Amino acid sequence: MVPHILVIDDQISLPHFIAMELRTEGYQVSINCDDVSPYCIPELNPALIVLNWELRRTSGLNVYRQLRLVNQQIPIVVITAEDESSCCLALGLGVQTCLTKPFSMNDLLTAIDYHLNPKPQATKQPTHNTREANVKELLRYSK
Repeated sequence: MVPHILVIDDQISLPHFIAMELRTEGYQVSINCDDVSPYCIPELNPALIVLNWELRRTSGLNVYRQLRLVNQQIPIVVITAEDESSCCLALGLGVQTCLTKPFSMNDLLTAIDYHLNPKPQATKQPTHNTREANVKELLRYSK
């Protein structure tokens, strides 16, 4: 099944450029340019949302908060023309990824790939010998 990406941006050229690039990469893409109703978004069943933080009618912050009330699971990549403090605010609210404009399509594609194709992280369990060595090291310095 082809992942569906929803781009929420009230500009004209950027969301269409993003959509064109994402379609080239094999994604299904929808663009929401005007009235953003977070309550309708789950019906679109997006695998991921690209959200512009600066919207004319409402703020991306409000859209993000409303989206999270409706669905906690959809990954959201925020794009912003503001400085890094805007990304810090977004990340502090739980946004998984924030890109500042101008960003490269490679950066956006990497963020999308990260969320839609998570790689399992190898967790190396310490062996008994490693734990024993750590305890010995601690005892050595605690004397």
